This record gives sequence, C-alpha cells and structure tokens, in this order.
Amino acid sequence: MRIVMLGCRGIPATYGGVEKVVEELSVGLAKRGHEVSVICRDHYTPKMRAYQNVDLIRLPTVRQKHLEMIVHSLLSALYVCIKKYDVVHIHSVEPAVVSIFLKLFHPIVATSHGQAYRRDKWGRVFKRMSKAAERTFIRSPRVCTAVSRTLCQYYFDRYKRDVQYIPNGVKWQALLGPSHIRRFGLDKDGYILFVGRLIPTKGAELLIDAYNKIRPKVKLVIVGASSHTNGYEKKLRSKAGNDVLFLGYQYGEQLRALYSNCKLFVFPSLIEGLPMVLLEAFSFLRPTIYSDIPENTEIADGLGIAFRSGDVEDLADKLSRVLSNGGELNARDTRIYEKLHSEYNWERIVDKYIEVYQTAVNRHRFDSSRAESAL
Repeated sequence: MRIVMLGCRGIPATYGGVEKVVEELSVGLAKRGHEVSVICRDHYTPKMRAYQNVDLIRLPTVRQKHLEMIVHSLLSALYVCIKKYDVVHIHSVEPAVVSIFLKLFHPIVATSHGQAYRRDKWGRVFKRMSKAAERTFIRSPRVCTAVSRTLCQYYFDRYKRDVQYIPNGVKWQALLGPSHIRRFGLDKDGYILFVGRLIPTKGAELLIDAYNKIRPKVKLVIVGASSHTNGYEKKLRSKAGNDVLFLGYQYGEQLRALYSNCKLFVFPSLIEGLPMVLLEAFSFLRPTIYSDIPENTEIADGLGIAFRSGDVEDLADKLSRVLSNGGELNARDTRIYEKLHSEYNWERIVDKYIEVYQTAVNRHRFDSSRAESAL
C-alpha cells in the first residue's frame, strides 16, 4: 500500500510523543514493504528526503502557537489532494478537520492521541476549535482509532461511535552506564528523574513541591523544556533549589543514560492520551511512581506505585516510601516485561494498523461503488 501520514511535527522524532509513534509506525510499515510518506514541518525535520526508507515531505508553516498546526495541516491536505495514495493516516484530533474534503479522494484513518482542549496551555478560542475538531474526527474518517481504552470509552459514551483501540508501543532498551551523565554531576542511583514538556498538565511543579517537602539525599533531574510556556518554566525554576537540575531536552544516548541510571522515575501528569514517556521508563525497568489518572493506570497498574493525582502530600509520601525501599518495585520486573511484550509490542501494533488500513480501503471502495450505482 501507498500510505501517507500527516498531523505530526515530523520524523525522526526528537521531542513529542506523537512524533515517536509516527516514526516507529512508519518505519515498521516500510520494513513490511509498504510505500510510506510522512509530511513534516520544515523547521522540525532536517533537510533529508528519506529516513529508514520512509519518504519525508517537508512543508512550511507559521511558527506561532495557535497557527502552526492548522496551517501545516491545510498545506498537507492540499499536497495530498494532488497525489495518489491508498490510505491517508491523520494523527491527532485537531488535524483531522482536513478529513472533511480529503475523504472525497482517499480512504482516511484518524488516530486520537489525546484531548488537547484539556490542556491549560491553550486559550478559550483554541479549546473551542479543538472540541469542534473532535466532532469532525469522530464523523469524517473511514476508521477512527485511539491510543487508550479510556479514550475509546469516552468517544463511545459521548458520540456513540466505536473507536478501535490500538495503543502506542515501546522497544526494550539496552541499559547504559553513567559515563554519559557525569558531565551533569550525576551518577548511578543519585537522582529522581522527570521527563516531559514543561507545561502545567505534566505535573513538574507538583513534583518539585513534593521534593521540597521531603528534601531527599538524591537530586531531582528535570528533562524537558517550554512548549510555548516560558512563564511556567520560569516559575518552576524559581521554586527549585540547587539540587534540582534542569537539563532541557535530551536525546539519544544521553536520554538513555538518564533513564538507565535514575534511582526513581516519577510521572505526575494530570492529563494524558497514552503516555509514551511512562512506557519508556518501564522499558528501562526503572522503579516508577505515577499519578493515578486512568490513562496512566492502564499501563502502570501493578507495575509501579500510584499516587493521587494532584495531591502533593500523597506524592511526597510515596517518594519517601520508594526511596527508602526501592526493592519492592524491583521485584516487579517480570510483570513489566510480560505486559509490555504482550500489549505494547510494535510488531503487533503495526499488524493492527495494516488491518485498519485495509478496512478503510474496503469501505471507501464500497461507498464509491454504491455512489456510482446510484448515478
């Protein structure tokens, strides 16, 4: 099949969970012999024509918080309209607004990675647009998928439409020694790790407050940076003492080493779709504390320690408990492996998407032939 994907920043992924999903999925499909293209934002993706046999189409956009996504989605749709593809796969709900006219030419598959209108970084106008886009997402594509069971249930309850559950996947990671992180003044088991964009709903402020309450003998490392939220990042830095390190975005071996050597990983997010970062932490078999929102619990129930979402006191209590007795989480390694291998396996996920694409193609052909018969 000839498959084109749009709605993400691009690949190869540097930051962004959707981008990591698109990279793994597109490369996996290309390995199966499919012709795959990904439409990328030219400021995100380097000047290259292909990545691991996936064609890269770099299109411009407006570098502005509220316009960047929609402008790029519209340009992507115009590009796709003049090309011939077997399937168009739109990632994320907001870009799915272009499916209204793309579906006239191509079978459309759309995947929900979460609900942007629930995030604090967006204003009222964008949130209204996001909710309107959700209604288009649920009605226009041939097939809709979502990355968590929680999202699938929401769409059924709200719109009475069955949305197919296909989760994100994760690869098992080879552990790295601490040599890559010593330049930050870090060593094995010497720090608590947070990874994520510095936006309010990721919970970094909550973690800093809990850390300041217990003042453990290990450092707190914050990996991530602003996402049009410079004021929020400044607020976090003002709360942090000398034992809290802000490392910005980290990639490749540096990030792998940070995961590999942390004493404890904490994921305090308030809102998620299906969190890639949480899956990645488990793939390194790190002791993990997570907020008990449904999307996190889908992954982590029985594998880590949950705290009440938004509750600083409960998080501080769980931090003290795990730091003093990390062995209780190390004993869960077998369960982590079994769950990630059975449910979050990229090979199986690629197989599921191939089935979804074929379903979309068949429905498109059936509807087209019926329309021709009516004429």
